[in-house]
Amino acid sequence: MRELRNAFGEFATGVCVVAATDQSGEVIGVTVNSFSSVSLEPALALWSIQNNSELFAFWCSQPRYSISILASDQESLSNQCAKPSQHSLGEHQFELGKHGTPLIVGAAAHFELGLTQVVPAGDHHIIIGEILSYQVSDGRAPLLFHKGQYRALAS
Repeated sequence: MRELRNAFGEFATGVCVVAATDQSGEVIGVTVNSFSSVSLEPALALWSIQNNSELFAFWCSQPRYSISILASDQESLSNQCAKPSQHSLGEHQFELGKHGTPLIVGAAAHFELGLTQVVPAGDHHIIIGEILSYQVSDGRAPLLFHKGQYRALAS
């Protein structure tokens, strides 16, 4: 299993935080690198969550959520949202988007999505959402992940 994980680690990815507001009004964020575009027409994107995640039921039932592509200076936020039981976001870490989803302040790009499909896939579920709106910041370099470490784009 470790060898397969290492092989997957050869693929450099961006780092994102998926965020939504729970029923009590708390904003929850989770770090993912499984974000991918699916379709331009209709505009769809996906990400995946482990079946044994403490937040599995929460994410599979969120009608609206955001995906923020983290900027290169947001490693600490990525680490925070990757730790079990540390997914709450403070008011200074997000702002609400056009569709009421929490967008990470300072991120390289944001997408607001409406849930369209949850697909079982082995030890994960794939969550597909329709993109309701998006924003790109001016010139923020993305946070990258490769071989188990954060990386930066070469100039």
